[in-house]
Amino acid sequence: MAIMEIAVEIGTGFTSIYVPGNGIVLREPTVIAFIGDPRNRRVHAVGTQAEKMMGKTPERTTIVEPVADGVITDAEACGVLLREFIKKILPQNYIFYPRIKAILGIPTGLNMDERTMYENVCAMAGINEVTMIDNIILSGIGLDLPIDSAGGGVVVNIGAGTTEIAALSLAGVVSGCGVTIGGNMMDKAVMDYIAGKYDLKVGIATARKIKNEIGSLYENDTSETLVSGRNVKTKNTGSAYVTAADICGVVKPYYLRIADAVESIINMCPPEIVGEINKKGIFVVGGGSKILGLEKVFSERLGVNVYTVDEPSYCVILGAGKLLGDKQLLKEILIQK
Repeated sequence: MAIMEIAVEIGTGFTSIYVPGNGIVLREPTVIAFIGDPRNRRVHAVGTQAEKMMGKTPERTTIVEPVADGVITDAEACGVLLREFIKKILPQNYIFYPRIKAILGIPTGLNMDERTMYENVCAMAGINEVTMIDNIILSGIGLDLPIDSAGGGVVVNIGAGTTEIAALSLAGVVSGCGVTIGGNMMDKAVMDYIAGKYDLKVGIATARKIKNEIGSLYENDTSETLVSGRNVKTKNTGSAYVTAADICGVVKPYYLRIADAVESIINMCPPEIVGEINKKGIFVVGGGSKILGLEKVFSERLGVNVYTVDEPSYCVILGAGKLLGDKQLLKEILIQK
């Protein structure tokens, strides 16, 4: 039987799959649409197609987002979704379903029951052998940090559902935590703010678009954008100019809470590690790191150089892909678990 190696990241917002030699072959929203009653439902659409259906489905169609706050909340739906994604990436020349071995990125600090759930999801998807590695370690590998050295670096991953923080050293986590602050929470806060200040009801997708377009942590940013929606008082269509200062006022407190969590992680590190952190700085990845002004705000808050990267949303899956080709580093990581 043919053996296929893959790397998988199941995120709150997106699921990604990496295949050696081909790179990232799939990155689609972690969304699945079922049709029929709950006891006899069948798959109607997955990923990008399912996301396009959100808010527009007829009565017998159900949209499921099986991951919330970074953790799987609907194992059955997640297993079916991952199976459908794997079908999409199988080469056409496979006559039979191959034996699949996978590296899977998982949130930091899962208990045994939660780890078992991830294993079951992989089994449902047709993965025969899975090796689970913390997302935050994979982020460090994706950044090309020397995570197997002493004081490998501090990584902050601001995702859609959660933020993971860790000081890495000798292929393990010296000090780390996860906080339930992510892009989705900020999107909802932006949506509520617009409704409260401008009497304008917009959807979560519109709120996310506004945040991505003019989001800034600079309080004097003068950018603005025209937003359309439904007036909450008249119920008619309406519009308003939303400013970058508006968005800053909404999201900056979340980022400051993340910075406080980073500071607490650093404070728990041994002095030798703190010395390395002061030299190397802090690396911030994930979709939430794209906001303008993050490096300046975090650096001022923490007193350490802070760095972002050009493609922060891909660090986890690229790290997992690199680990597929580095068995020695994989062995060192597994020894620390």
